[in-house]
Amino acid sequence: MREYILERTLNSTRHFKFGEIDVHIDDPLVNDISLEKILKVVEDKIPSTFYSGLEAVRVGSYSEFEERKVKVNALYKDRTLYISNEQDSPQDLLDDVVHEIAHHLETKAPEKIYEDRLLIREFLKKRKELEFELRSEGYWTQGYNFENLKYDETFDNLLYKRVGKNLLAMITAGMFVRPYASVSLREYFATGFEAYYLGKRDELYTISPELYKKITDLEKTAT
Repeated sequence: MREYILERTLNSTRHFKFGEIDVHIDDPLVNDISLEKILKVVEDKIPSTFYSGLEAVRVGSYSEFEERKVKVNALYKDRTLYISNEQDSPQDLLDDVVHEIAHHLETKAPEKIYEDRLLIREFLKKRKELEFELRSEGYWTQGYNFENLKYDETFDNLLYKRVGKNLLAMITAGMFVRPYASVSLREYFATGFEAYYLGKRDELYTISPELYKKITDLEKTAT
């Protein structure tokens, strides 16, 4: 991927700065979406210390998206946000950028986020509730580790292939701020971070009070 990116950089469609962060649009965004406007929203909503240390934001059609078994539109790697240029709307692009900033923040402050284990306990409690609900719906859950904090493809397949998006959304309503929060602890934090900064703060407070408090505390120390 490094050689691919280097070649793209030499022929980059656009390059500009977001503060100290290099922004590269390697492939034009579809639907006339403005990345500059999205980054202005980020600047207005999120403390800059949360994304300090980022080296770059790259937008394009990257092979790494296609190589993953689970379809993704964005990923965080090596202090860089990689965002797909195929976005349905400005809101989708904003969601992706904010979500990946959350993953960057995890790498900067893992102790502040997880060391007291409050988020871990809250997440595992919800995982137990999820297992109970799945069993109530007739799903055989033995063989799946509901206490695993990390992403696991087998567990993801249970949720999104066996159970399916529609039923999963019904089961997790009121339990997780959105179904994807249930796949791992990291995604639990990142989806909560999205909700906190993109208009679902009250819902997050009701559903995941420890996560809400954690982000509030992080914000206080950032200002």
